[in-house]
Amino acid sequence: MQANPQKKEFLDLFQEMNSQGKFIKLTLSKVFKAQEDLKNIYIVPVEIKAEQMLSFTYRSKTQDQVKNYSLEQAKALLSDLLGCSFLQALLVSTTSECQLLISKKGKFKLLKKQSNSVATVASHNKEKKYLISSDNNIYLQKLGVCDASGRVKDKQQDKYRQINRYVELMSSWFAKIDTSKKLQIVDMGSGKGYLTFALYDYLHNQLKLDVSITGVELRGNLVDLCNSIRTECGFENLQFISKDINDFTSEEIDVIIALHACDTATDLAIYKGIKANAELIVCAPCCHKQVRKDMGTSNTFKAITKHGIFEERQAEMLTDAIRSLLMEREGYTTKAFEFISNEHTRKNVMLVGRKLKESGDTEAINLEIKNLKDSFTIKRQELEDLLA
Repeated sequence: MQANPQKKEFLDLFQEMNSQGKFIKLTLSKVFKAQEDLKNIYIVPVEIKAEQMLSFTYRSKTQDQVKNYSLEQAKALLSDLLGCSFLQALLVSTTSECQLLISKKGKFKLLKKQSNSVATVASHNKEKKYLISSDNNIYLQKLGVCDASGRVKDKQQDKYRQINRYVELMSSWFAKIDTSKKLQIVDMGSGKGYLTFALYDYLHNQLKLDVSITGVELRGNLVDLCNSIRTECGFENLQFISKDINDFTSEEIDVIIALHACDTATDLAIYKGIKANAELIVCAPCCHKQVRKDMGTSNTFKAITKHGIFEERQAEMLTDAIRSLLMEREGYTTKAFEFISNEHTRKNVMLVGRKLKESGDTEAINLEIKNLKDSFTIKRQELEDLLA
């Protein structure tokens, strides 16, 4: 049987981009008949013992598995997967982006557009190449992460890795939303701006996306510092404003970010994202005092909550589980995961919601939330109250 011409062209482009050193990444998504718990496959170039290989990360609900293949093996494997296990593929190179769409009836459609991205090849034997380089990086110098020569300071190594890990994660989520329009991004509680600067730099200067980012921070001295650095960097569509999250209003928010917003500030940020119909809500919750205070002592699981440390952790899990359910009820698909190693901080859970076309099963989700609250005799939860 003759191969579909669009599929053949896509695979030929994959081989050509690799041969020319232009390949950046390939993502297979929209599971069709793959293994039951497989979510997607993420493919990047990797160098092993001076040999160029392709690293396949098989992402499932419970764990990730990595396998490395030669270019020939990778192309043959992709040919088997496309149309059989996955119905969508996004190929990103330094010069173009190609998307292959396949219907359940076997119809293929190939979309192509020009781009100008930076290729990075991970090496098992050499120093890791980061998405955010410290060379000639004004904002990392001004924020004290690196010196004028671009050397990352010894005490800032963890911070530098955290910045790059954050940008890497955000890159994968931005690949799932519509980036053809100008994106209005709000970073609630932007602090000293490490992550805000890096995200703008990556999206605007590397991916060439049309974005506008506003950092919202109550502390005026940090806002003044960040705006000064913004001006020096020439980041025209990045701004920082001094305001309480509760007082911030905007007619349009496409992406809302709240990293380590304390206690109910996270609920408020999620609420504002939902009300703005944001395409993406990204938060890393910090403190869960409200639910912990409202948990009754006489509950079904009092053997767990009688110890302070267990009660604290249980409150964290309950709070974020309820937040996730509420986001799903409002039409978001959610994912919770650790975004940095817990050796740096135990507050390392990231909760992400991506807007879908339809809302969730309101009745069923409300029942799940009620069961959780009843089991731990929780009187109220802030986000639920805000949405009500």
